Amino acid sequence: MKFVFEAELPHQIGAIDAVVDLFVGQEERQSLFTIAPRQIAGELEYNEKLLGYANRSDLLEEAVLDNLHNVQNRHALPASPELNVAAKGKKDAGGDYGMDFTVEMETGTGKTYVYLRTIFELNRRYGFTKFVIVVPSVAIREGVKKTIEQTGEHFRQIYDGVPFESFVYDSSDLSQIIDFASSPSIRVMIATVQSLGSKAAVFQQAREQTRDIPGVDWVKNTRPIIIVDEPQSVDANPTGAGRTIMRAMQPLATIRYSATHVAKFHPVYRLDAFDAHDRGLVKSIEVDGAQVQDANNSPYVKLLEIEIKKGQLPRARIEIAKQMKGGVSRQSMWVYDGSELAEEQVSGGRTVYNGYRIGIIEKMRGAGSMQLVVPGDGVKILEAGGTWGDVDAGSLSRAMVRQTIEHHFRKELRNRPLGIKTLSLFFIDAVADYRRYDEVGHAQRGPLAVIFEDEYAKLAAQPRFQSLFAKVPADASRSHDGYFSQDKRGRFTEPTLNATGEFSNQRSRDEAERTFDLIMKDKERLLDEAEPLRFLFSHSALREGWDNPNVFQICSLREMASETRRRQSIGRGLRLCVDQSGQRRRDEGLNVLTVIAQEGYKAFAEGLQTEMEQALDIKLGIVTADLFAGLTYVLPDGGTAVVSVRESRDIFEGLAKAGLIDEKGRAKPELRTALAQNTVSLPTNLPAPAAKLVRDMLHRLARKVPVSDARAKGQVKLNLAVLEGHDFKALWDRISRKTTYRLDFDDAALVARCAQALRDMPRPGEARVTFELAEMLIGREGVTPEKVSTSIPQRLTGTRLEVPDLLGELQNRTKLPRKVLADILIQSGRLPDAAVNPSAFIDAVTAIIQAGRRLMMTDGIVYKPLDEWWAQSLFAAEEDVPLDRLVEVKHAPLDHILTDSNIEAELAKALDISGAIKIFAKLPPGFKITTPLGTYNPDWAIVRQHDDREDVYLVSESKGNLNTLREAEKAQIACGKAHFKALNVPFVTATNLSEILVQV
Repeated sequence: MKFVFEAELPHQIGAIDAVVDLFVGQEERQSLFTIAPRQIAGELEYNEKLLGYANRSDLLEEAVLDNLHNVQNRHALPASPELNVAAKGKKDAGGDYGMDFTVEMETGTGKTYVYLRTIFELNRRYGFTKFVIVVPSVAIREGVKKTIEQTGEHFRQIYDGVPFESFVYDSSDLSQIIDFASSPSIRVMIATVQSLGSKAAVFQQAREQTRDIPGVDWVKNTRPIIIVDEPQSVDANPTGAGRTIMRAMQPLATIRYSATHVAKFHPVYRLDAFDAHDRGLVKSIEVDGAQVQDANNSPYVKLLEIEIKKGQLPRARIEIAKQMKGGVSRQSMWVYDGSELAEEQVSGGRTVYNGYRIGIIEKMRGAGSMQLVVPGDGVKILEAGGTWGDVDAGSLSRAMVRQTIEHHFRKELRNRPLGIKTLSLFFIDAVADYRRYDEVGHAQRGPLAVIFEDEYAKLAAQPRFQSLFAKVPADASRSHDGYFSQDKRGRFTEPTLNATGEFSNQRSRDEAERTFDLIMKDKERLLDEAEPLRFLFSHSALREGWDNPNVFQICSLREMASETRRRQSIGRGLRLCVDQSGQRRRDEGLNVLTVIAQEGYKAFAEGLQTEMEQALDIKLGIVTADLFAGLTYVLPDGGTAVVSVRESRDIFEGLAKAGLIDEKGRAKPELRTALAQNTVSLPTNLPAPAAKLVRDMLHRLARKVPVSDARAKGQVKLNLAVLEGHDFKALWDRISRKTTYRLDFDDAALVARCAQALRDMPRPGEARVTFELAEMLIGREGVTPEKVSTSIPQRLTGTRLEVPDLLGELQNRTKLPRKVLADILIQSGRLPDAAVNPSAFIDAVTAIIQAGRRLMMTDGIVYKPLDEWWAQSLFAAEEDVPLDRLVEVKHAPLDHILTDSNIEAELAKALDISGAIKIFAKLPPGFKITTPLGTYNPDWAIVRQHDDREDVYLVSESKGNLNTLREAEKAQIACGKAHFKALNVPFVTATNLSEILVQV
């Protein structure tokens, strides 16, 4: 099959015109020059000299600047104040620049097609013929070469077969440079920046093949237009080799194309990740994140990062399974050489870490390493991202491979009838995980290849997927292959990479180049339905320069810890898919890229947002003056328009003036309220479709504002008429005395109660993984995940360890004697369950014993009054109280009651207007009764009046449904009742006023 290229895609035409229109007013013409060594040029006859053809521009600086402003205004980009710009300092990434322009295009939107077609347009309108495409790597160079081959016929049809020749710069064939300079038709040279700009580059040397003229001088005389692909990797350093060699070529103009520019120079077009996703130009993304549960039985340690600062001790940030109040959970913390992991402040005192200690922490290379002293097993070295004591890596990999194959089969059931081939891509850490070689060099399957074929066979045998194999039987071995660097004998090799992830030596580059050649040749073959290969395994080979439109699943079996790995990985599958005829398909719901990740979808979303912020040098989730500029909306006549820079700044100023954003552009709670009430004021001249887009964006921004803060504020004042009155003083005298308590505790009864509860306890869960699928909503307001579904749990194999000291661990947590704990465990008959999941078992037993102990305590508690009282000053005025929690009253010591629920609000209103109630008070938070379960704050103090007898001074607790209270709450209320019994004050529980009046 062959790719079919579309000639009229609006986003591509916009990018092409943005560059071409910079030269409006230029007449179609070329310059001629003669080529000969300077020292003998005067001695040669005219016919002995070689004529060269150069680009020529007669435009004045002012004309180019006017054109630039027109283009920037068209695309809602900030206007460049001047054309020639001086560097703002040594650290200015732009340096000095003039005819330097940037085109920002998201990966997968046709960047290479755009700049190749721009070459033809510049030739058609202005006669420019000399172009140099500079790329950072062999991978991208080969990608450009392949795209030129694929688009050849397409461009010949559009441009009436205009002569066009391209070549890859080769230092061993310098005759191509002579042809480049001397040809009157379009010539394009493609070169890596290393081949042109390194110190030993032949391009800068005078050679016999180039008539003793350096190649750079031949090119310089043509005044080429330089196109830079991925400039952040080519010339990000203004004084580096890349920028130096490009200046030496004295280009007529330099156009830089990338999704992530470091230096923006003069921006002429922007189609960033947010625009591309909004306009459906790339696949949408969903993440199926692994959630590992009940896997904290082993001494899990993960090294996150190393920090070494001058004058400070080296330290490491690790993740560890720590005992928290609610159970064991993975927490990160800083540790030092000598830190004992079993210590309370590290692991919460978990005995599973007994003997584990941190050793030497250093950062001699890479991200650093840390020693972990393992009792009975010596010293282990952990590098950043490395783990010890986690669930079995092969077990988790198997679950992820299975999940990927299942996603693949489901997509294939949908795609195949549409004529669309489905591909999946696995990123792995090491070649040996997939392919190994014996002593004589014979290839053997690595563990991941074995796992893949096992899981493929199991799923292929399921009835729901049988239709996929009706014509061709399932063959797991032919469905997958590896794309890795290869040596001369075709064996997969592990490349050597430097700290930035680039190949660090020539051997690695040569071996990678063999793979790139294979990958590029395979691109169309992979899309042929008759080709059985559907699953690809790779790592460093598939980076910039390779993608495939029909990759629908990407499974990352490696850590996503790197700052760019999420964005880099998904970039390999963002393009819209094509069918068997090579046509791009845009069917609704079809183009979804599923990422199967080791981390949860929330962590993936946060990491992706961080990577995007770093790559694009922006802060997502805040409102900036130019945030809305460039938003594309549909006009009533079907055309499109964009929000201008001026309109965006007017919107920003309006939001700031209305107090809806703070000085840093962060959304305030008031924005959420204004959106809910539809009172956000936008400029009156903003078209309705544009206003809707802006409001939608603001809604997404406001999602991240805490709901509890999005409230109007009020104040609470003292009601002195009540506070200083006789009735309140009498009430306060009766209820404000403090008490102490003693317990009557029966060990035998506690053992019996807890043993019974343990017998009824569910069996502890085994280590398992569940995949949670969430759609990633990508916009300038941030990356927002929306959960879609949860998979069936899959069992994992954990690290096999002896059951820890159960009695010691339980005694540490419950403070009960070992004999009592032993009696509970033995009488329960549940001891065998401890071997299934020790951590979960201990957590469950601890919770049951603590609950039983609480109930036993409250059954026999006795309070005794003290000669201490709470002060009346606990009632105090308050400022900035949420208005929707306040109820205005007249018969209480404060003029408003601050309520915690609708039940309390309704009861406060009823108490205030009831003729049966003289006065009442919501007891302040500082009024706390001591109990074995912590402190308890009752709700109400009330003076109830009767016609025929004395007033009753009472305390009441108000709850929505007293029958559904947790055991701990019931126990605290029982303690409160016992406290007030000691003071001879009635204590009642009720949900409304009628229930109070009935009881007193």
